[in-house]
Amino acid sequence: MSIVVIGGGAIGLLVAGRLAIAGQQPSALLARPSSVAALSARPLTISLKGTITAVPHLRVASGIADLPADCRHPDLAILCVKGYDTPGAITTLRELGAGRTLTLQNGIGNEEILAEALGSEHVISGAITTSVDLANPSEIIVTKQGGIGLAPCERTSALEPWTAALTAAGFRTQIFENYRSMKWSKALLNMLGNASAAILGMSVAEVYADNRLVKMERRAFREALAVMRRIGAKPIDLPSYPAALLAQAMVWLPTPVLFPLLRKVVAGGRGGKDPSLLRDLRAGRQRSEGEFLYGAIAAESARQSLPAPVNASLWRILGGIAAGTIPWDDYRGKPETLLAAVL
Repeated sequence: MSIVVIGGGAIGLLVAGRLAIAGQQPSALLARPSSVAALSARPLTISLKGTITAVPHLRVASGIADLPADCRHPDLAILCVKGYDTPGAITTLRELGAGRTLTLQNGIGNEEILAEALGSEHVISGAITTSVDLANPSEIIVTKQGGIGLAPCERTSALEPWTAALTAAGFRTQIFENYRSMKWSKALLNMLGNASAAILGMSVAEVYADNRLVKMERRAFREALAVMRRIGAKPIDLPSYPAALLAQAMVWLPTPVLFPLLRKVVAGGRGGKDPSLLRDLRAGRQRSEGEFLYGAIAAESARQSLPAPVNASLWRILGGIAAGTIPWDDYRGKPETLLAAVL
């Protein structure tokens, strides 16, 4: 049973690195030429709680023809690219001809894109809750231990072989029945403090110190919960991600109790780490994965004839800043401007 990981970002490197260390089955990483060059010059290292593990035998390639012979038609492809790169990865996946494709991407909607292109029987939904920083192209730092959730896109999909392979690679792995419940639960936690911090150019701690912004975050969260109820998905707890518990708190806890709790859980839980959408804006990326969080929630709410004005407004502003159609300085450091535009 062979596995090819597609995408040389932090998550792709973590998964490929741990598979290589485990050595249970042939595996390889398919990445950009720049990543392949960096990994050829310096072996991958994985840092966890101060312990650094080198991965000297990681096999990397920038094209399918350069993959090791035992990985050119793998049993499993694991997709770890940004959501907006999913359509571009379809050609690679078709050429690779993997028996199954597992998406470990953030956000909502990647499964549907892959299922339309490859057939839902060939697609496995995944959610990884381990937090990883990319220090450089050949060095990653695990900042929070989590696990991997798997769910079939069709009831007939057997997941036990992939669960065993990922468990052997050191991941705490769990199977869920409803992939929408799993992916939407992950999205609930990914969205907290993400777009607001990016739009304002502020830390999550600064955002959650402002009760007006916390109120806005709660409204966005509740909009997502309403959509989940309509499509038959429910919040579930993932490894190290207590989404079900947080959803109950968002609905039932009174403000004087909830807001201090959110400050501790959301802001304190990041350990000072800036959210991904803010890092992407600072890097000058012209596309944003907010499309697969706030944009996806707003789009599904429209399909379900439900209102989601906060998510729609957050995505409109964030997407505009990323694309350059809205000056970032119009909102950076200006909570009042954001609140007036959203609420």
